[in-house]
Amino acid sequence: MTKLLCCEILRAEIDQLLRTKQNVEIHYLEAGLHADLKKMETSIKTALDEIGSNDDVLLGFGSMCHPELELISANYGVNVLAAKNCIEILLGDKLKELDAEGRTFYITSGWLENWRKIFIEQLKWDKIDARQNFGFYERIVLLDTGLIPLEDEAILEFFEYTEVPIEIVPVDLDNLKKLLFTHLK
Repeated sequence: MTKLLCCEILRAEIDQLLRTKQNVEIHYLEAGLHADLKKMETSIKTALDEIGSNDDVLLGFGSMCHPELELISANYGVNVLAAKNCIEILLGDKLKELDAEGRTFYITSGWLENWRKIFIEQLKWDKIDARQNFGFYERIVLLDTGLIPLEDEAILEFFEYTEVPIEIVPVDLDNLKKLLFTHLK
């Protein structure tokens, strides 16, 4: 049996792709742990200790989600997805095309559902902090896989918080599927 330990930010997408896979056990960690790297490291190590590394284990995080992720994976003898973060996990090479269009901050529908928890509760950003941190960006691209309904009110609330225009870009699950199925049998 293969075990997948990943961030819940891509829960809908991973669940969709693996819904028929009987030989995969999925474990999710809360979204936004990268806001507290020590907490993220502890959470990953605790989960890996509980899961056990006797089976085939895949970390469903990007290599840049935590600066020690490669070291952690090596110490536990587990694999990591070949991507830098959840955005690259979804977009793959398409990321370069979108990056070329301007200074872009990317979110997924999972991020949209969790932005308050991540930015306000965990990072403790008020409106001024948000404006200072998002002020660099010309736009926010919301990657829409079609799996989580995007509510206008939620998009507007995030826009009011960041004051950066939000563009919705439809994306497929092809790159995520390729990355997962490279490791999952």
